[in-house]
Amino acid sequence: MRLTAHAAQFLIPIGVATFATSALAGPGRASGPATTGSAGKAAEAGADPVQENSAERKAVRGAPLEEADANESPELREVHRFEARAFPRLGEPELLDVQPDDAALPLPPGLTGRWGGTGDIPRQLRSPEGPARTDKAAASSRPAWAQSLTLPEIPVRWAPQVIRYLDFFKSDPKGHAIMASWLRKMERFRAIFETVLARNELPKDLIYLAMVESGFEPGATSNKSAGGVWQFMPQVARAYGLEVSHWVDARRDPERAAESAARYLKDLYVRFGSWHLAFAAYNAGYGAVLRSISRYNTNDYWELCRHESGLPWETTLYVPKILAAAIVGHNRAAFGFADVAPDAPWAYDTISVPPGTSFATLARAAGTSPEVIQAFNPELLRDRVPPDRGPCTVRIPPGSSGLYAQAVAQLRRSGERVEALVLRFGDTLDSVAKARGVSLRELKRLNGVSDTADLRGGTTILVPARSGAPVPAFNASDESDDTLLVAVPDRAVGCPGCERVFYRTREGDTLDEIADVFSVSVDNLIEWNNLDPEAKLQPKLVVQVFVRDGFDRANVALLDPNKVRVATLGSQEFLDLEAARRGKTRLQYTARAGDTLAKIAKRYGLAPGDLARINRLSATSELGDGQKIVVYSPTSEMPREITAANSLAAKRPPTTSKTILAKNTSTHATPKGTVAHSPVKTVATTAGARPASPAAKSGGKSDPKPASKPTVKPGPALRPASASTKPAATKR
Repeated sequence: MRLTAHAAQFLIPIGVATFATSALAGPGRASGPATTGSAGKAAEAGADPVQENSAERKAVRGAPLEEADANESPELREVHRFEARAFPRLGEPELLDVQPDDAALPLPPGLTGRWGGTGDIPRQLRSPEGPARTDKAAASSRPAWAQSLTLPEIPVRWAPQVIRYLDFFKSDPKGHAIMASWLRKMERFRAIFETVLARNELPKDLIYLAMVESGFEPGATSNKSAGGVWQFMPQVARAYGLEVSHWVDARRDPERAAESAARYLKDLYVRFGSWHLAFAAYNAGYGAVLRSISRYNTNDYWELCRHESGLPWETTLYVPKILAAAIVGHNRAAFGFADVAPDAPWAYDTISVPPGTSFATLARAAGTSPEVIQAFNPELLRDRVPPDRGPCTVRIPPGSSGLYAQAVAQLRRSGERVEALVLRFGDTLDSVAKARGVSLRELKRLNGVSDTADLRGGTTILVPARSGAPVPAFNASDESDDTLLVAVPDRAVGCPGCERVFYRTREGDTLDEIADVFSVSVDNLIEWNNLDPEAKLQPKLVVQVFVRDGFDRANVALLDPNKVRVATLGSQEFLDLEAARRGKTRLQYTARAGDTLAKIAKRYGLAPGDLARINRLSATSELGDGQKIVVYSPTSEMPREITAANSLAAKRPPTTSKTILAKNTSTHATPKGTVAHSPVKTVATTAGARPASPAAKSGGKSDPKPASKPTVKPGPALRPASASTKPAATKR
């Protein structure tokens, strides 16, 4: 019935339609579910809706927003809205109300043997009914109303979805405007694409696949990272010879991408022998289609579309959409598109330019604007020619090559003085800016970046040229003169004959990438460090790696070992040093009767919540007499009532975090390639605190008695957190 109803609409005389972009912004776009609650009341009152802060969301997320990455055209977004309304997904199952069904079921027709009693499942647990089966003969034969239509080169099946798309493009104002826009833009690349397809002995109507993929927008990107007119995924693009890098995305080059798409589609057709399955594989991936064929034991695309989890919902609509677009393209007058004015075919001049040349320089020489240069070269991502290769061929407006030849020599003399620099693994734009003495903003401008996480090791960037002596290599630890405290696992780690190095992670690093750079395994990195393999690496983690002899350090930004202080995670030493690094003194307080967290916190200048967090207590926890409480004092001096009598201790100079971290590391020598970390109990010497004994500092054995005692003992309730007289034990 639905097929007949849609078919009847084509018997109505079709008027001439005028393309209007405003049709995409009609009342239908604003329609949606009714708002409720305070947000709905605010909308009814005419209040402006609260806008999301994308920058704040990105800071929380630690990665670009997916919706911000997508760059779909308005036409594609409207098509997706139509599909959500016209082709609902399989419904959700009803609420479970299982009734007992123990009666033996009859044997299904055509089967022999014993059915086995309750072999069926309750009605409420069954999968939702799929689309109704259509008769293959009826679907393959052309309806009476379509007898006069010219058919495309690819096989057409008159399925209900195809008819629904035809109705959308013909009768719906938004659908009509979308198709008019696509047909107009198609003429820009039509001659190029048809030439490529013919050279590869493929149907010319494969151009309609590009139409439904991108609407012929070279800069189109999806939220799944597909890009270009032919919407290649990065890994498939590289497999078919398209560069996807910081400087170049050849998926956006209409000519080169068309060559790769032709080879890809030809390979898919050779595998499946059906254009419908080849299209499905182009959309969902050939692996997904092969699994579906094996699971449901059929190689019929239309049969796979009928079943739950047969093919993705988008893929079940993908082939009908291509078929409908091709039918409309071959019958423009019948569908009301006879008067669509086509775009001019793509024409240009080409010139050869030096690496790193900016679009601004090219535009001045060619007598045009940088925006025009970008439109002719959509594959160049950073508003300049890549600096990491030789001279490049660039497209400029037709007829401007002569003007460029006359002006280019002078422009080169007065242009930017820049030079190329290859980033090491672990380098950041901030570190390069500090090493070169330039601003981060200038480096971002030269390299056309806003998110510095996009720059990875091995990427060539541009920096302002400097005369004189070469710039020394920048070490990752040069950002600060302070010694870096690094917490390592409390176990013996390493490998025989290896040397330990330290690498500080940057945004975007992964365990796989780090393991590959250092020629170790991911399991090694997990064993040597306190890392969760399932969690993402966060910036500024310090990873210890054991590398073998011959490891090339030139391409990795490593920490200076002379500026690394290693301490066992959770040890007394680590806790004391970490407190000192923040300018605090770690003390241990013995609670007395009547003490509360609030009183102790006030005495030491802390917030009660901070004191509770330090001791892993609730803010309302009650303290018992004699309970030990750790205090991070913001000053090296003790409370006045305790230190008033400590005249000797008051004269001692406070110890700074830099002094403490500069001491020798607490790691102990073991056979080469292995490091065993000792929980040495070392603490900063503070006013009124008993210094650690020489034995505690060195980890060796000696007289456990302190070398000296203060003239006046500290109050009975307070002692340094690390004042242990036991010799430290070295872990072997």
